[in-house]
Amino acid sequence: MNNWFRKIIFLLIIIAPVSILAQEQKSEKDKAPASTHAQRKAAKIKWKEQRKIEMEEKKAIKEHHKRIQTKETRKRMRKEKHMGDKMRANKKEYLFRKISVM
Repeated sequence: MNNWFRKIIFLLIIIAPVSILAQEQKSEKDKAPASTHAQRKAAKIKWKEQRKIEMEEKKAIKEHHKRIQTKETRKRMRKEKHMGDKMRANKKEYLFRKISVM
């Protein structure tokens, strides 16, 4: 009798964690609230405003950079850009692109 009792207790101990894990449920934090149309619209408007501000800042920085250059510097920069474009256009095609086309 004592041997059967130990086997039953041992079996229950082994099965108990499985039954406990099977009954767990997700908490309320895990469930994402459904966003409403108004919330999405407000988020989009906010994003657009933020993007507009960022673009204006970039444009202001670029204009400032151009404004502080002298005429000779602007000419030199333009010439270097033109020469760089010509040099890049004259390069050989990349080896793997040649192989992939074949």
